[in-house]
Parts: sequence; C-alpha cells; structure tokens
Amino acid sequence: MLDYPAAWFGLFRPRDELAAAVAELLVVGFYGANARSPSARLLARQVQRGQVGGVFFVTQNIGTIDELADLIRLFRAGDNQPLIAIDHEGGVVQRLTPAHGVRRLPAARTVAETLSPTEARQLYAKAGRELAALGFNINLGPVLDVDDPENPVIGRPKRSYGTDPERIAAYAESFASGFASAGILCAAKHFPGHGRSTSDSHSGVVDISARWTEAELEPFSRLFVSPHVPAIVMTGHLCLEHLAPDGRPATVSAPIVTDLLRQKLGYRGVVMTDDVDMDAIRHLMSRREAVVQALAAGNDLIMIKNLFGYDPLLPDRAVRWVRKAIAQGVLTEAQITAAVARVRAIRRQAWQDRA
Repeated sequence: MLDYPAAWFGLFRPRDELAAAVAELLVVGFYGANARSPSARLLARQVQRGQVGGVFFVTQNIGTIDELADLIRLFRAGDNQPLIAIDHEGGVVQRLTPAHGVRRLPAARTVAETLSPTEARQLYAKAGRELAALGFNINLGPVLDVDDPENPVIGRPKRSYGTDPERIAAYAESFASGFASAGILCAAKHFPGHGRSTSDSHSGVVDISARWTEAELEPFSRLFVSPHVPAIVMTGHLCLEHLAPDGRPATVSAPIVTDLLRQKLGYRGVVMTDDVDMDAIRHLMSRREAVVQALAAGNDLIMIKNLFGYDPLLPDRAVRWVRKAIAQGVLTEAQITAAVARVRAIRRQAWQDRA
C-alpha cells in the first residue's frame, strides 16, 4: 500500500454531502483474485471510508472458492455495505463455476427452448440462492436483446431468449423474479438493444442505426409493466443515429437515457452504465469525460473497471470531476441528488434481508 500513500490514507478525501453522494454512484473493479491484492485491499478501504459504493467482479477476479470468500469478506467488513455485482447470466457469461458452489446455468436461448417461464423462474431462484450465499447482491442480467444468430456477442453465444418480444420479456421476468426471491437485484441489458448489432462493444463503439428498430424496445417496455420490474437497467455503448444524431453512444446520451428510457418508457429505477473503461468509450473520450457525460445523460451508477490505466485515486478524482462539471453548468446538484436517492433505494433493498 506504500505505492499509493495518498489513496491509502485518504489525504485528499473531501468530506461533504456531495462527495458522499458521488461515492455511492461509483461501481469499481479491481486487480487480483485474492484478498492479498493491493488493489482489492485499497478498494475495500475506500468502500469502508465511504468513497466507493459498489464493486464488481470480472473473470480476472475469480480464484478458488476460499479466495472468493476472502475477497467478499474483505469488501463487506465494516459498516458501509457495498453493492457487489457479477455477471451470472448462464452459458458463456457466467464467472462462477461448480467449484464455487454454483450450478452451471444454460444459455438464455437454451432456457427458452427447454423450459417454461415457470420452470425457468425456479431454476433462477435456485441460482439466486447460490449467488446470495457467496455474498453477491447484484446480477448483471438478464439480457433483453432480440436474437440474431449472426450477432457475434449476443446471438452466437445464445444470450438472447428469442425474437418475440413477449417471449423475451416473459423469460426476463422469470430471471428477475427468480433472482429477486433470493435477494439478488438484477440489471436488465443492453438498452436500447444490442441484439441486431454486427460488432462487439468491448472492442469499439457499436453503431446499431442501420438494423435497429423500435421493436427492440418492446421487451423492455413489457418488462417495465410486469409485476417484477428490474431494479436496474444497464445502458450499452450503442450508437443510434436517429435518436442521438450527435453520435454519442447510449451510455452518454441524454436523448436515449433520459428522453427515451425514463420519459417515453417511464422507467423509474436505477440506470447503470456498462463499463466505461471498455474500448467503445475509452477510444472516444477520457475517463473524466465518460463519468461526467454518463451522469449528465441520466445514468445513476457508473461502472469503471479501473484495470487499464489503473488509478488508485479514482474515487477522489471522480468527486473533483463532478464538482467542476457542476460549476461549469454541465451537471446540476439536483441530478446527483436524484441519482443517489434512486441508488440508496436499491441499496436498502439489497441489504434489508441481510442485517
């Protein structure tokens, strides 16, 4: 930790309501797959100092079951209980294995082809109990994208429930309600629709303008009026020219997040970005611009993997970026206040049964 003394000792940590609010909007990644990782230890300290509100695990963070348990204990130590997120869709997008005490879930397309929505809910409820037992409280799923078998990131890995919006929404509701029954909040993705894209946003911005239609909104709109509205919707790094002619991807686009998702579709829950360190955003703008523009667009939770260009002072910098953006009129305190109110509501929901 002596490599990062300013970060470790919090030498530049501001102490006011705005700083506390910004902290709750950050969901941050870390290096390493065990509790000896300096990055993980620093992030855990930042969580307990109230500088970061959530953490997320990627493949690089998954070691043995004992190492995983140690990491989660590290993040949950103390009074500030973070949101702890992981991808647990099933199929190829599942970070945990039977070696961690969890079953392998079928891919979404396989679930829709072999199980009824009721049977799928039972499957997901069991998976939710396994995930909760490990200490997670957010699952970055379900996928509501429309299926196209040629799509390299959704279709080929069978991550979609199908092509019929009603069918997609029915199985997504089974996913959300099943996991919710175990206390796991879900993040429906990838708004406004990744299914008919021809490329992967991990490697660059995906322009969906040529093939996207409003039918791709229907699974989301149907799920939003179901008895099990997801606590979170995740925006994708997807460009949609006729809605955002400035070329900004949905993640940082007010016309898509605020005008379409919140106002037209009436979604009232938490909106979360996909990882703003992905190449799709990283090649367009700085991390500072991404954080500010994502908040200005209407997102509540900002995911930052913080692996490429690792910054131990990231939480402090984020507060300074937001302060400056407010001073410049790019953001308002009212936007931050509204975002943190939504996030605090799901935080209470995530921990109410785990006192």
